[in-house]
Amino acid sequence: ASKNHAFTTIVTNPGQYAEVLEVLKRDGCTSYELRRRLAGEAFAHTAEYDTAIAAYFAGSRTEEGFAATMMPGYVRKAVLRYGENPHQKAAVYTDAKPTIKGTVVNAKQLNGKELSYNNLADLDSAFAIVKMQDKPAASVIKHSNPCGAAVAATLTEALQKAMDGDPLSAFGSVLGLNRECDAATAEVLCKPGLFVEAIVAPKFSAEALELLTTKPKWKANVRLMEAGEIGPMAPWTFKTLEGGLLVQQADIEPDNEADWKVVTERQPTVKELDDMRFAWAMVRHVKSNAITICKDGMLLGAGAGQMSRVDSTEIAIQKAGERISGAALGSDAFFPFPDSIEAAAKAGLKAVIQPGGSKGDQGVIDACNQYGIAMIFTGRRHFKH
Repeated sequence: ASKNHAFTTIVTNPGQYAEVLEVLKRDGCTSYELRRRLAGEAFAHTAEYDTAIAAYFAGSRTEEGFAATMMPGYVRKAVLRYGENPHQKAAVYTDAKPTIKGTVVNAKQLNGKELSYNNLADLDSAFAIVKMQDKPAASVIKHSNPCGAAVAATLTEALQKAMDGDPLSAFGSVLGLNRECDAATAEVLCKPGLFVEAIVAPKFSAEALELLTTKPKWKANVRLMEAGEIGPMAPWTFKTLEGGLLVQQADIEPDNEADWKVVTERQPTVKELDDMRFAWAMVRHVKSNAITICKDGMLLGAGAGQMSRVDSTEIAIQKAGERISGAALGSDAFFPFPDSIEAAAKAGLKAVIQPGGSKGDQGVIDACNQYGIAMIFTGRRHFKH
C-alpha cells in the first residue's frame, strides 16, 4: 500500500484517523501530499519493527558487550527554533522505546517559551548532577557546566546554597532539582534581581507552580519541566563524530572508598573528608580539565574546560573567593606538577582529592606535606570531554 501511495492511502496509527476522516468528508478523497506523508510514516513503522529484530540478532554478535551493528531507534519529537546558534537548524528526538524514567527529553513542559537546543542540553546536565545525589540536591548550570550545586537536609536549603555558589553566573541559568519543587523552594526563586531560563524537577506542587508562573518578573518565559519519578540513569553515552559514533559506558557508578588512599603525612579531618567526597562527586560533571572547590555540601568554585590544570585551579580559587578557608579541592585527573598545589596552599586550602597516577606524584605529595595539606588518591579518573 505504501509503495502504491500514488493511488492508495495507508493508515498505520489511530492518531491519523481524525485527519484522514476530515479530508474525506471535505474533499471526498485524499490528496497526493497526504498519501505520500502517510506512506512515509508507514515505512517508518515497519522500519522500527525490522530494526528491533535486527538489533536482537546484532546483540548476539558482540565484542565485550558492544553489538556488531548499532541500530537507529529514535523518533523526532520536535523541530527546534535553531541549534547552538541561530544559523543552525536543529530538532530533538526521543528513544522509540523509552526505558529510562525521569528524563528531560520526555519531561512534560508546564510553562514557558519553546525549549531551545541549548536549554535541552543544559537541562540534561543539570538533572544528571542531582539524580546522582541521595540527599535533596540542586544544581545551577551555565553552558553545560555547574556554577552552583549543593545538597542539604531540605530542597529549599539546597537550592539557596546552590544559588549562592556563584550568584553572578546564576543569572540566566538552568536549574535541576531531585525532589518535588514545593512552595518554599519556589520562593527562593522569586527574589528580586534573579532570573532563570528553565527548571527541571520530578514534580512541581500546585503552590510552587502558582508562584513560579505569577510572581517572578520572568514568569511568562521560564520553562518548567516536570520529569516524573527518577529512575536508574542510562548505562551508555553516545557522541557523534563526522561519519561515525562513539559509544561508552556512562560514568555513573559510585567510587569505592575502600580504594582511596591518604598519601600525605597529615590525615584529613572528618569534616574535610565530607567536603572531599562532595568535591569528588562534582568533578565528574565539570568539563575537563576540571577543578572543584567545595565546603559544607556546596560547590564554591569550579574551573572547567581549561587547557592547563593550573588555570582551572586558579579559576576555581577565584570563584570561591573568601569562602575558601576550610574547603576541599577536587581534580578530575592527576596533577602533573606541584604548581596547582602551590596555588591551593596560597589560597588557604588544606584538603585535596585526586586520582593520582602521575610520574610527578611524589613531587605533588611533597608539596602537600610542605604546606600541611591532606591529600587522597582515589585511583580513578573522571574526565568529561
